[in-house]
Amino acid sequence: MIHKSFTKKDLLDFINVYDLPIDDPKQYSKNNLAEIFVDSLNGFDITWNNEYPDFFNNDDLLKYLTEQKSNEELNYREKSEMIQKAKKIINYCRNGFMISITDYLSIDQIYQEGIIVANHCDIPTCRRAIDELNNDPKIRNKIEKKISPKVKKTLEQKKINKDELTPKLQFHTGNYELVFD
Repeated sequence: MIHKSFTKKDLLDFINVYDLPIDDPKQYSKNNLAEIFVDSLNGFDITWNNEYPDFFNNDDLLKYLTEQKSNEELNYREKSEMIQKAKKIINYCRNGFMISITDYLSIDQIYQEGIIVANHCDIPTCRRAIDELNNDPKIRNKIEKKISPKVKKTLEQKKINKDELTPKLQFHTGNYELVFD
């Protein structure tokens, strides 16, 4: 019933987000997990969640899962190609923004490749490449990174965790009285 384009990881994500009553879902194969997932949805009502705002009830979720998954993600070969493009951009940036060291022929060519890479900023290498390319003084129009809401939320949480773990030094000014008995 669930379309084969959905991965086991996708199903596990739905189980975690909606707290479906499945004991140790990681132990099952994808096909078995899909069957158990559908069975548990029949006896459990999901509630609206801000991670998946399009699904208000079980019928919406099941309808989404029966159709082919939207092609937001790249396959392995396309992802490898995108990472290679990002690495070329990073190489250009880390060598002082000098075109002569790279295979690029013009700034416009670098900018166009940067726009292509910016569409896949869920990949960390692509995010790093665009961040560094935006520091190039020869590029006037900064490139905007396209990041999915799920990855944005993960990045924000990582930033919060990092800020909490960073030691902080605080100074308090005022008059303090020390009494020794």
